[in-house]
Amino acid sequence: MFTSPTCSHCISAKKFFEDFQKEQGLKLEIHDFNMAQSTDRAKEYYEKYSVPKSEQGLVPAIFIGDKYYIGFSEQIGEEISTYLLGQKQEEKKVNDNLAKLPILGEVDLSKFSLPALAVILGITDGFNVCSLGALLIILGLVMALGSRKRIILFGGAYILTTALIYGLLMFLWHQLFSLIAPYVKSFEMLVGLLSLVGGVYLLREFYKAYKSGPICSSNNLLSRLSPKIERVFENKKNWLILLGSVIAFSIVVTVVEFPCSAFLPVLFSSILVDSGISLGMSVFYMCIYLLFYMLDEIIIFLIAALTLKIKIASPKFITFFNLLAAIIFIVVGIYYFFGPLLLG
Repeated sequence: MFTSPTCSHCISAKKFFEDFQKEQGLKLEIHDFNMAQSTDRAKEYYEKYSVPKSEQGLVPAIFIGDKYYIGFSEQIGEEISTYLLGQKQEEKKVNDNLAKLPILGEVDLSKFSLPALAVILGITDGFNVCSLGALLIILGLVMALGSRKRIILFGGAYILTTALIYGLLMFLWHQLFSLIAPYVKSFEMLVGLLSLVGGVYLLREFYKAYKSGPICSSNNLLSRLSPKIERVFENKKNWLILLGSVIAFSIVVTVVEFPCSAFLPVLFSSILVDSGISLGMSVFYMCIYLLFYMLDEIIIFLIAALTLKIKIASPKFITFFNLLAAIIFIVVGIYYFFGPLLLG
């Protein structure tokens, strides 16, 4: 502030700041300069804030952040109060986004990238044995027809149906979390707990797969459905019947095998709700997740369509994706579960 000892408005401004600090429980750093003795310093502020010539020299001249106020009145006091409270809120948001987490150290929560998380979790989720096994059954049957067009039609129908059904299940989980979030005292801790439980579960799955190879928990379903769809293709019925059978097979397998990797899409849905973004943006990030979830199957499908050969990753590669998923879950769990505790 630039003030004058004989200025009544300057006295009012000083009293305003004293009262404001007491009422809001804030400590402001206030520099009060005598205008008559600090003209050079005042000129620097006039230039920095582009103060019009007509207002230069008037007191009080108050400079706060990126704002300036010439003179003082009740209205100016209200404007200053609104501005300072807004700055306090912004500072609180910055501080709330900083947390010292075990292992991770200090983390800025505001820089947590939803697009990156969608890509990482989507890719990790995509390498599950159930979905890949079902795709291989369809491609194996279609390739027996010896038609590249049929491979594109039926294989594409399987992939599109899988993506739509999986996306719908994710959306339903998102809506469920949206409903319960207002009634949960600390939704971040719920997300963290889900993630930590998922991490422990996936570590267990990794250990089992490492010992005996990756096994689909829905294997009994695939073994029961495979002969039925094989008979449909062996009879080489109308292509519409074949297409309907592929779509039905895809729907059943996707719904039943969802628990095989449910922790990943459920966790991502809960994170989207916790982020507070709009429904439209949530759907957008779900689409990114789905694209990378289906990426490995799309690649296998394209290779089969172009070369009439089926190639997939080795079982060991798929097994270690369980380990990667477990690590991601544990890191995200620490991030969400311990963050609110450390921030109080």
